[in-house]
Amino acid sequence: MPGRADPKHASGESEVGPVTLDERSGASVELIDLEPTALEKRIALGAVALLAAAVACVAPIAATPLPQFAAFIPFLNATILVTDLVTAILLFAQFSISRSRALLVLSGGYLFTALIVVPHALTFPGAFSPTGLLGAGLQTTAWLYIFWHSGFPTVLTVYAWMKDGQRKVHASIKSAITWCVAITVAAVTALVWLAIGGDAYLPHLFVSASGLTRLGSFAPTFDLLLCAVALVSLWLRRRSVLDLWLMVVACALVGELALTLVRFSLGFYFSRVLSLATSTIVLVILLVETTGLYTRLARTNMMLSRERDNKLMNLEAVVASISHEVKQPLAAIVMRGSTALRFLAHAPPDLDKARTALNKIVSDGHRASQIFDNIRDLFRASDEERIPVDVNAMVIGVLDALQGELAEHRIAVRTELTAGDPSVIVHPGQLQEVLLNLVRNAIEAMAGHEDGPRMLRVKTERREPDGIAIKVIDTGPGIEPAKLAGIFDAFVTTKSHGIGLGLAICRMIVERHGGQLSASPAPEGGAQFEIMLPGRPLIARRG
Repeated sequence: MPGRADPKHASGESEVGPVTLDERSGASVELIDLEPTALEKRIALGAVALLAAAVACVAPIAATPLPQFAAFIPFLNATILVTDLVTAILLFAQFSISRSRALLVLSGGYLFTALIVVPHALTFPGAFSPTGLLGAGLQTTAWLYIFWHSGFPTVLTVYAWMKDGQRKVHASIKSAITWCVAITVAAVTALVWLAIGGDAYLPHLFVSASGLTRLGSFAPTFDLLLCAVALVSLWLRRRSVLDLWLMVVACALVGELALTLVRFSLGFYFSRVLSLATSTIVLVILLVETTGLYTRLARTNMMLSRERDNKLMNLEAVVASISHEVKQPLAAIVMRGSTALRFLAHAPPDLDKARTALNKIVSDGHRASQIFDNIRDLFRASDEERIPVDVNAMVIGVLDALQGELAEHRIAVRTELTAGDPSVIVHPGQLQEVLLNLVRNAIEAMAGHEDGPRMLRVKTERREPDGIAIKVIDTGPGIEPAKLAGIFDAFVTTKSHGIGLGLAICRMIVERHGGQLSASPAPEGGAQFEIMLPGRPLIARRG
């Protein structure tokens, strides 16, 4: 037999419930708007504390000279080149989603650092030649380092003050990225030309390979000030997880510049390690957050796909249920139309019997139309159609409508109707459909049961204080105890051709009238279904 419909199923809703793409911040897939979690804030704070502790430990002995290992610079810069280039590409991808000018600027900033480390490594004295390649002079590498560490904090500051508001790029994504790359390449080229070609004209930072001028000693202070401005700007305008980790990057830059002393000292080597950290932090976060967003997106797509499949299944089931309901009166119309034609073909025509058959055709036609009205009313929020209905009269009408099926399957009918006027306030069409479903289920159960008599009993009883109970009892095979608990679950059925919506919708109708529909084994064998309706039904809320 079919089973109960949960209101969610009957109304086409999915069990999945509301889905969001990102459980932390609504449906945002933009890293610039993704709010950090409490755990991420604690991790970032721990990273800053670790950086501060490391710098504090190294600072007192930062001037300690160490062996010269110039090959360390090309290896380090090559790593920075790769990480910053990948970071820039990922940020360009984020920009293509959000069209944020701030993200475009930040992408250009990481591309700037990826490009400028190449001439910095090539011109570093002792890395590839004693004085460096590209015609570098004594000051070239130092000035490239100054340009590098002043350009990137400036980009962070610009990003911080551009990211809020509606500063969106309205040109094509491809065009915007192309212009950003072109401007960045031009800026790096110009700075490299200035550092090499203007070596003799730029203020001197070194008096020898290891001796700093007074300006050279204070030059990192200017970059340090720019980093502090960037950090404050990011702090004042922090909002997203990207802002959070860019602040960690700014803190690492501050630590790096604070330890920048003479070449090949402990502070020199440690500051270069911090350079690697500044290029790696955002890359790691981008990979982690992008992976997380992809995971949530994939999970959400699966949930949406399952919800879509559920809705399609529900729609198919409802259509099948409607088809099943409409076929009954249509079959009766065809049968009675044939009967009327046969009576009219008699000589002389049996007009009284033909008239009776035609009247029943009209009644069946109204019942077929009423099925659609009942289904429409079932999912409306209005209770205007509820009127007092004589339960006994409705039971007799349902049994009369199914008289042909009862006779076809040789089922005896016994009614035990309560005396008086057992009226309840219900939607007459919906209650009629419930009774039709229950009686039809009983007919189908007994039709396949060859053992024993076939008896259908329909009883109406009064219940205190003013309720009415309707019982439909059959002598079929009954309901297995293991299936009794789920008999009203949607899409549960014991019929080979059933879809499991009949009893589901029946219970929903009864419950919306403030009543109860229950199933139990019949005392004489078979199954018993009981509809309990209050005299003054509760107005059930629509889901």
